[in-house]
Amino acid sequence: MHEARIVRQIVARIDEVARSEHADHIDRVRIEIGALSHITPESLSGQFELISAHSPAEGAELDITRSANEHDPEAHDVRLVSVTVTED
Repeated sequence: MHEARIVRQIVARIDEVARSEHADHIDRVRIEIGALSHITPESLSGQFELISAHSPAEGAELDITRSANEHDPEAHDVRLVSVTVTED
């Protein structure tokens, strides 16, 4: 499944951020789906829930938006926009 591969890459990047910030938990993850991507927010969200289990991203608030700009060079991509780390 295409979404699973993308989400595994995103979760790996989130894990890198958590390690660099010495964080045990991620509060919020913002992801943007390109206008020409065939991935839906619902499928991405479902895969994220499965793949992020037992990782710092498990249970994080997921904010997924879809770009309307079909001329954006990243219009076919899904990109991690930001990660909010729990502050102690």
